[in-house]
Amino acid sequence: MTEIRQTSTPQRTSQERENAIRRRLGIPDDARKVIVFAESSHWDPSWIRTSEEYFQKYVRQNLDDAVRELLHEPRRIYSAECVFFLRMYWDARPEQRENVRKLVNEGRLHLTNSGVTAADTIVPDTEALLRDFLIGQEWLRANGMAQEPLLAYFPDSFGHSPCLPSLLKAVGFSMTAITRIDGMMSPSSYHEMLRRFPRPGSTAELLMKRKRTLDFVWRGPDGAEVLCHWNAFTYGQGDLIAHRGITRVYVFPMAFGDRSDWNVRHKIEKFAAMLAPYSLTPYLFCPMGGDFVGPLPDLISLLDRYNHLHYTKTGLWAVNAGLDDYLALVDCHRDVLPVLEIDPNPYWMGFYTSRPTFKKKCHDLVKHLLLAERLALLPDNGGDGQAAAKALEDAWWYAAVSNHHDFITGTTPDRVLESEQVPWLNKAAEAADAAISRFSQTPSVEKLRHSVVKTPAMPEWRGQGRTIEIKTPYYGVELDEDVGGAISRAWNPATQKPLFKGVSNDLVSYYDMGGLWRMGHEFWGGRFKELRRASEHPAQLRVRELEGGLEVSCDTELDEQTIKRSLWFRSDSPVIRLRVEGMAAERRTVTVQFDTGISASRLVMDAVGGVVVRPPQRIYNPTFWPIQHFLHFQDDTSGSGLALCLGMPGAASYRRDGCLEAIALRNAPCERAYGFIPLLGLPAQGHERTNHTFDYAILFTANGDWHDNGILQVARSVSDNPWDTTGYAALQALVASAVMTDRAEVVVTAVKPASRGEGLMVRLSTLSYFGQPVAVTVRDRNLKAAFLCDARERDLEPLEVSGQTVRLTMPGSIATVRLVI
Repeated sequence: MTEIRQTSTPQRTSQERENAIRRRLGIPDDARKVIVFAESSHWDPSWIRTSEEYFQKYVRQNLDDAVRELLHEPRRIYSAECVFFLRMYWDARPEQRENVRKLVNEGRLHLTNSGVTAADTIVPDTEALLRDFLIGQEWLRANGMAQEPLLAYFPDSFGHSPCLPSLLKAVGFSMTAITRIDGMMSPSSYHEMLRRFPRPGSTAELLMKRKRTLDFVWRGPDGAEVLCHWNAFTYGQGDLIAHRGITRVYVFPMAFGDRSDWNVRHKIEKFAAMLAPYSLTPYLFCPMGGDFVGPLPDLISLLDRYNHLHYTKTGLWAVNAGLDDYLALVDCHRDVLPVLEIDPNPYWMGFYTSRPTFKKKCHDLVKHLLLAERLALLPDNGGDGQAAAKALEDAWWYAAVSNHHDFITGTTPDRVLESEQVPWLNKAAEAADAAISRFSQTPSVEKLRHSVVKTPAMPEWRGQGRTIEIKTPYYGVELDEDVGGAISRAWNPATQKPLFKGVSNDLVSYYDMGGLWRMGHEFWGGRFKELRRASEHPAQLRVRELEGGLEVSCDTELDEQTIKRSLWFRSDSPVIRLRVEGMAAERRTVTVQFDTGISASRLVMDAVGGVVVRPPQRIYNPTFWPIQHFLHFQDDTSGSGLALCLGMPGAASYRRDGCLEAIALRNAPCERAYGFIPLLGLPAQGHERTNHTFDYAILFTANGDWHDNGILQVARSVSDNPWDTTGYAALQALVASAVMTDRAEVVVTAVKPASRGEGLMVRLSTLSYFGQPVAVTVRDRNLKAAFLCDARERDLEPLEVSGQTVRLTMPGSIATVRLVI
C-alpha cells in the first residue's frame, strides 16, 4: 500500500515561502522585478515527421546538449515537456541513464508534466487523459526517478477544456500553463490586422484588457482551482534572446547567433516591457521552448552578465528557472490574482472533426481497453487482472500517445498518419480485442449470451404515399421521400404540438476552404459556403421491422458520394437513434441539420471533466462547439428543449433561429486563404480515404434541464446501438454490474488493478453530484480497506468500509478509490 500523502505539516507564510524560493534561485532581496527564463522542450512525437525521424534528427541531440549543459552548470534548469521522448532517449542512450536519473532527482531536469504527451484536452476521452498522466508517472517511478510534478503544461494545445481545473485536481496537479486560447493572435492569422486582436468577448480580451494579467486562479465548474499562467506571446517568446532574426523553430529556422551584451540586454528588456503591463506580481515569465529548439549554450553566463552590468540601473533581475518555480513565486501573491471561470474556446474549430474515421479508432481503442480490464477482473477470470494489465501495457501506452495535440486531432500529414499512427492504433486494438475475446470465454458471459431479453412492441407505423409515419407514446414522426428522406414533421402525440419547425435530420454539404486545424470561415480569405442539401432531391425510404424496433433508412447522393442515413425507433423509449454512413467529398463538410423552432440563449454541453454553459455564438459565425457526449438547449420562453447526443466527441452549432447542425463528415485537407495562400504554421495536408459512421441520437424534453431528463445516461449509450455487431454492449452491461454506486449521478468509468500499491482502482465520475456522499459496492467481494486517491494512485485519506461497500464524499467531478480486497 502506498503511503498516505501528508497534509498536516506546518504551513509557512507566503513571505517565508517566497524568500526561500528567491534564495534557492539566487534572486536578490531587493529585486523589484524578476524575469524568469524557463527553457523547455517542445517535441511533438508524431507530427510532420515520424517519432523516429524526429528523435534521430533533433531530440537525441537536444537531450545530449541539455544533459551536457546541466552537468556543466549546477545552476542551470532545463525542462522536458513529457515522457515520450525521454523514454526513447533512455532506451537509445543507456550510457546516459545515470546522468538523466540524477538530474531528474535533483530537480534540475524538470518534468513540466507527468504525462506521456502534451495532450489535447478537448477531443480525447477523460479516462484516456487520466491514464496518460498515470502512465508517464509510473514510467518515471519504475526507472528510479522520484519527481512528481505539481505542474501540467499545455504549451501548444488548440484550446482547452473549460473543466481543466477539475481534471488536473483529480490527478494531483495544482498549477498549469497554457498558450493557445480564444481571441488571441495566432501565427496563421498573420494576414489579418493586429487591431482585430484580442477579439471582443474572448478570454484573451478578458485577460489582456479587463484583468490585465497573465496569471490567475482558474476555477472549474465543480469548484476545483489551479494556478494558471497564459503565454500571451507564444511558448517560444525568449528563443531569440541571443539571436537575431525571425525564429529558431525547426520548420523554417531564420535566425543567426548574436551573444553580444547589446543584443542580449535589448532582448531581455524588450521581453520585460512586453510582459510587465500584464503582471500583478513582481515576476515575469518568458518561455524558451519553440518546436525542437535546442538548449541555448551557456545561458547562465548571459544572464549573469546582464545582472552584473545592468541590474543596478534597471532593477530587473534575470534568472533561469522552471515554470513551476515561477508559479511557486506567483503563488506567494495569490491574494492579488483574479479567480476566473474561463472557457478558452474556440481557438480553432476544424480539428474537432478532422479525420473522423481516425478519431473513431482512438476512441474505440480506449473503450475496448477499459472493457478488457473490467472483464479480466470478473471472478470467472481469477479476479485480480494483473496478467491482463501486463498484456495491455503497450496498448495503453499507444492510447496515451494518441492523446497528443497533433495525434487525435488529426493534424498530421497522410504519410505520418498512415505509416506510424494508424499502425500503432491497429497494434493496440489487436491486443485489446484479443483480451476481450480471451476474458469473454467464461460461464457468466455464456449465460449472458443465452439469456432471453424481453423485446418491446413494434412502434406503430404506416406508409402513406411517399411518406412514412411512426408513432410512439413519446413522439410522432413523419419521414418524406420528397425531402430526401428527412423528417418533415414531428409532434407530441398527447398535445399534437409540433416538436420541429421544419425539415430536420437533413444533410447539408458545405464547400470548406479550411483544413485539419481550421474551418473555412475562421480566417480572412477562407470560405465556408452551403452548396446543397439532401432535401433538394427525393430519396427512397426503406423500412425494416427488426427485433426490438423499427429501422428506416435511405441513400442520398451528395457531391457524387453516396451517404446513407438510418433511424431507429423503439416503442419503449423517447430516444430516436440515428446514423450517417459515408464520406464527404474533398473540400466538403457535411452536417446533419435540425430546424428545431427553439429560441435558446444558452447551450449546455459536457466537456472533459465536467459540464459547461456556452452562448450560441462566440468569435466565429457559425460557432461549432466541441462536445464530448451531449448538447442540450431549452426555449427561453416555453422551457421545451432538445438534446443531441453523440456516439463519440464531435462538434455542433446552434443559431438563435433554432437551427442545430452537427458535423457528421468532414474532408478538408488543408487551409487555403483565397483558394491558394497557405496559412503560416499549418503545414500538414490530410485526406479522408474511407467511409465514416456517425452515430447520434435526439431526445425531446418538455421541461427541465439536462440532469432532470437523464440526458447523460442517454448519451453514454449512443454507441451501444442496434447496428452494433460486436456484442460489446452486452459485455459492458455485465462488467457494470460488478462494481456499482448507489447514485445514478455517479458513474463507474474504470476498474483496474493498481499500478502503484495494492488492490483495485475504481474511477468515479459525476457532472453534478459534487461534495455529496456516495457508496460503491463490489459484488461478491469483501473489502479489507479503501482509500481516496488521486489519478496517479497516491493515497490521500482512508475511507469507511463495511462488507462489500465503501463510502466517500465526491471531492469533485472525478474521484479515484483504492479497494483492498
